[in-house]
Amino acid sequence: MSYYFITALEKINTSNGFPHFGASRCWGFYTNFKTADEMVRNNVTDLYETVYDYMVIEEYSEGISGYEFERWFYKWDNQTEKYVPIEEPEGLQHYASFAIG
Repeated sequence: MSYYFITALEKINTSNGFPHFGASRCWGFYTNFKTADEMVRNNVTDLYETVYDYMVIEEYSEGISGYEFERWFYKWDNQTEKYVPIEEPEGLQHYASFAIG
């Protein structure tokens, strides 16, 4: 079974090959992507909190390894007051496990 963890990131900056996220928070998880995606896109329970410009959903399976299978990134849109899907930001291709370190 897969689990879809939702993690908020204040920012995504890369310097000297290392990513910097500012404040971060794992909001929770769902057992299906569709529900997790809807929660993020619609800012359910005010995920944004005027702090978190980015969200990432990571797909994990049961276990302790912390390795995710797939992930999806979102960025806050001030006009629509929703998160919109984006391509994976530069410099994160070798970074893994936002939710489960």
